[in-house]
Amino acid sequence: MATVPALTDRTPAQRFAEVRDEEALWGELRPELARLVKTVLETTMEDELRLALGALRYERTPERRDVRNGWYRRSLVTELGLIEELAVPRARDLRYRPSFLRAAARRTGAVDDTLRQAFLRGLSTRETARLAETLTGVPLSAASVSRLTRRLDAQVAAFHRRPITLVARYLLVDGLWVSVRRASGRATKRVVLAVYGIDAEGRRELLDYQQAASESAAAWGRLLRSLVARGLDPDAVVLVTADGAGGIAAAVAEALPEARLQRCWTHRLRNLLEALPRDERKPCLRGLRAVYRAPSRRAAVAAYWRWAMAWRGRHPVLVRRLEQDLDALLAVFALPEPLRRRLRTTNLLERAFRELRRRLRPVGCLSDRQSADRLLHGQVVRLNGLLAARPLADFPQET
Repeated sequence: MATVPALTDRTPAQRFAEVRDEEALWGELRPELARLVKTVLETTMEDELRLALGALRYERTPERRDVRNGWYRRSLVTELGLIEELAVPRARDLRYRPSFLRAAARRTGAVDDTLRQAFLRGLSTRETARLAETLTGVPLSAASVSRLTRRLDAQVAAFHRRPITLVARYLLVDGLWVSVRRASGRATKRVVLAVYGIDAEGRRELLDYQQAASESAAAWGRLLRSLVARGLDPDAVVLVTADGAGGIAAAVAEALPEARLQRCWTHRLRNLLEALPRDERKPCLRGLRAVYRAPSRRAAVAAYWRWAMAWRGRHPVLVRRLEQDLDALLAVFALPEPLRRRLRTTNLLERAFRELRRRLRPVGCLSDRQSADRLLHGQVVRLNGLLAARPLADFPQET
């Protein structure tokens, strides 16, 4: 038969478990904590009003600026639940508003920030409303959550207007396709054009994004011209890596005339290998690896011609198409060898897209263009925070 250890031999965790179930205990403490928070808030407001008036209650001094005029009652949703009948003091003429409350606010800023972050992490408006009720015990309609998230629009607009301070030497550009619902209710595909910048020291940032109907030269041109107008130095950019979308080349030539255009090897090889029978893909890829891993441009050209001679007889059209792209595929060889592996593909930007897709997957079809912009803004700001803390290692300046 198991013996019960003496009280002095039990750990604090064992004693606590025997006294009260932890979840039940916090549930019972919640109302008491809310009452304490109400007392703290009311005391804070009294102190703030005293400082605003320049005198204590009933105190007569020459510095006194106004007199008290009672209270008004209001409710407030906090992290601990609903605080009812919160007494807000007021003055006769002086306008006083508590420092921890916005005008007409019914929730604390911490609650609103938590709900906005939940929405930006991919929760729908209804899921966010259920989270609000779980956190605070107060029901919140999906319409209220929508109004709450619309306050993010000013932040989104400010992001698209902010000055570009990164002295970008290299740009990666690509498009991410998402589903967005039209006003008619039907879903349509839209592309999110994105520009990712890297400076000479390896610092990086997703500079901006823009929704468009297609990857046309006009759409890419608008985005690149906007970046230049906001501070991107077109003369400092030496290389732009992109996929094969036709509009990108024309837009880069117009907005960044001094930059070389590098065709992304990952996109090009993916298109090439998909056109081959499965049993031919690996040997074909081995030959092309010798091209982009060559130590110099001269060696890369020689490796290409060896590959072309081996494959021209079986797939002349594919070889001819790759030959047309050869200059763009080898543009990265104008840079020092350590930079080529990073900049011969848009893989750094594709990793950011993978994270965006993962965050957007729970949402499914985005409700409208504005909602899509809010979600994208939240994820891009989060991504830039991570990128700022992780510059590319051993990223030398150009020589």
